Amino acid sequence: MSLPTRSLWSTGHPGRGATADARGRRIVAVIECILNQNARDAGAAASTALNAGVLRLCEAHGVGLIQIPCPEIALLGCARHRCAGESLRAALDTPEGRARCRAIAGAIGEQVAGYAAAGCRVMAVLGGNTRSPGCAVHAEDDGLLASSGVLMRELQREFRARNIDVPFRGIRDADAALEAEDLEWLRRLFAEDGGC
Repeated sequence: MSLPTRSLWSTGHPGRGATADARGRRIVAVIECILNQNARDAGAAASTALNAGVLRLCEAHGVGLIQIPCPEIALLGCARHRCAGESLRAALDTPEGRARCRAIAGAIGEQVAGYAAAGCRVMAVLGGNTRSPGCAVHAEDDGLLASSGVLMRELQREFRARNIDVPFRGIRDADAALEAEDLEWLRRLFAEDGGC
């Protein structure tokens, strides 16, 4: 029996087999809990595993995903350990919490800038529900409002410092009607950018 002569991972690099590059070169940055609902705080998950609507749209339109780590887990662990009576927002909106969010934002900013330099278009940042302490997106024309999550505000600062201009949009899956609006916005964004 002979083995195939062409690798499934052919890239066009010398010695690896030449094939067409099928990458769509379009990306969205998404918060961790869109890809993994287990990252949510107890009682906040909208589904058992992931946000299938976002993933279906990305697959249908050839858009890749960059995962933004959960700031609550990064600061407090999966169990969200904090002082008795302290809210998650209060824990994140501290010098240590903001520093952790800045570190995440810096890493994502560097990654996004790298993709852009390699010819990819980062189309949007997809945040979370309206009450998310780290990832809520409340926007106006000139940017995010103070009521937005701590991480989203730090990420916007990082993107502005790098001259990265992309829309921020919450995926409000705690409410089916709001989630439908957000998914329709995302579908239009993908379609208007030359996708399917």
